[in-house]
Amino acid sequence: MNFKNNFIEAKDHLVSGEIFKIKWDPTKGRAATQVKPSLDLSAYYNSQDYTSHKESDFSFIEKIYVFVQNRMFRYKASIVKQTTRDKTLLDFGSGIGAFCSFMQEQGYNVSGIEPMNRPRTIAKEKGLNVFQSLKKIPKTVHYDIITLWHVLEHLPKPEKTINKLAKLLHTKGVIIVAVPNLSSYDSDFYGQKWAALDVPRHLWHFTSRGVLNLMQSEGFFLKETHPLWFDALYISYLSEKHSGSYFPFLRGVIIGLLSNFKALFTGEYSSLIYVFSKSEPYQED
Repeated sequence: MNFKNNFIEAKDHLVSGEIFKIKWDPTKGRAATQVKPSLDLSAYYNSQDYTSHKESDFSFIEKIYVFVQNRMFRYKASIVKQTTRDKTLLDFGSGIGAFCSFMQEQGYNVSGIEPMNRPRTIAKEKGLNVFQSLKKIPKTVHYDIITLWHVLEHLPKPEKTINKLAKLLHTKGVIIVAVPNLSSYDSDFYGQKWAALDVPRHLWHFTSRGVLNLMQSEGFFLKETHPLWFDALYISYLSEKHSGSYFPFLRGVIIGLLSNFKALFTGEYSSLIYVFSKSEPYQED
């Protein structure tokens, strides 16, 4: 991503059509969406097209997304299982509870956190244990695994939240974070039209160095990383759509595949999963 004088501008394509400035911080390895403190961000999630909060009435492309999402749940579950044998999991930013439901079926003791009323209500109707905020979790409760699937970039104060989550982890607990990668090929290719900027919902835009800086500052150690290959295809498709190009699906698939191919050599996938251990590198018993 090329920031001119450490700034770029990006458009909210989902809700408002507004233009937001994004400021690059070279010392932290991440960029920040510039929003007024008085801005009600919840209003920018009120869209029929916000996929993580949808339950039905999908378009053809969204049906493909959900099909892939279900396959990715298996992939994510395999990462959880190879990381730790423990079974108590908190999914932060759980939406309508799709991942929670999947992991519950896998035999995990699962809870979720979802601040938005509508998706939280849907998740609870599924019989899931979902809290509105970290404050609602009893102080005696601790978890073996905490997951943040494309959530870190939404948090107004990520360091403060990670610090609170660390206190909810058992000593050998792990925290798994997935975020879009500002250093990926598709990010460079689309620039300010890169769909993963998703302003103003995405308040932060991380490079790998940015994620490491944040997590290490809160006492975590990187254990391993994993690619999210399908993100490159979906984000490239959305980027083509936002650009008004002809055949956005086909063009998006081509750019997404090219991004994944280049990442085989650079490691800079469109999105990455980071597995962190608490206090010291996690070791199997």
